[in-house]
Amino acid sequence: MRKWLLWGLVLGALAVVVADLLARNDGYALIVLSTWRVEMSLNFLLLAILATLILGALVLRLLQGTLHLPARIAQYRRLRRQKRGEQALLSSLRLLLEGHFEAAIKAAERARKLDFAPGYADLLAARAAQGLDDSDRAAVWLGRVEMDDAALKAARLEQEAEMLVARRQFEPALQVLALASRELQSPRSTASLRCGLRALLGTEHWESVLKLVRSLRPRDGLSQGFLANCSRQAHLGNLRHFRSDQQRFSEYLVQIPRKECDADLMDAADAMLSRMVADAWTAKARAFIDTHKAHG
Repeated sequence: MRKWLLWGLVLGALAVVVADLLARNDGYALIVLSTWRVEMSLNFLLLAILATLILGALVLRLLQGTLHLPARIAQYRRLRRQKRGEQALLSSLRLLLEGHFEAAIKAAERARKLDFAPGYADLLAARAAQGLDDSDRAAVWLGRVEMDDAALKAARLEQEAEMLVARRQFEPALQVLALASRELQSPRSTASLRCGLRALLGTEHWESVLKLVRSLRPRDGLSQGFLANCSRQAHLGNLRHFRSDQQRFSEYLVQIPRKECDADLMDAADAMLSRMVADAWTAKARAFIDTHKAHG
């Protein structure tokens, strides 16, 4: 409000000054062209020149706007299309999180048709198809990811591996993760490590599970509870494999690091041991279990 008031005062004062100057000016202008003579007041000539300049500026601005009109219309349509695509992609994400998988796929299709982040739309649709247990549709959507956005190759491989693990196809999942590790040459993500451990557990590669668990650090992002559970399952798998050979069972049991000997593992080992014939090896294993339970 103050700004407009200040401008009004300035323009009013300027109008008063100009009007006073024009009133004091009694000069005239004479324009001669061949046999024609035009005589007018100097004030009228100045006002005519000013009006011509203003009118010319307006006409020029109008022509400029007309010439730029097609580009502005195209930009408006492009922005409107982009906004509709953004809304479709966000709707797909929301519907996926809400569990409306079929609707999420349809929203992702709209986003892809509008050419808004088509690679991300493919990933969302593939995840929704996985939620529907429709592996064929999920594979189709994943196949489109790299064609639409090559930068999403890592995300595509990770999602493919998770889908294979969910379908209990553990060996193919490990192959996909190995391919991702070779081609991308980047540190493995938390999701990739978790998926790899689940695949190794599924294939019963117990030593590989233990090797991977022991190589991980807190910065890798996996919880200690999840890692302890993986380690426990691997040790139990090895103990079940050796339970027909009491010597190997005992030798394996006593070499388990103390930090990996939790109560659940010792209880399971105790249950296996109770079904064996007593001898020197079972006595050694029993002493190991009792010692850990006493310090537990």
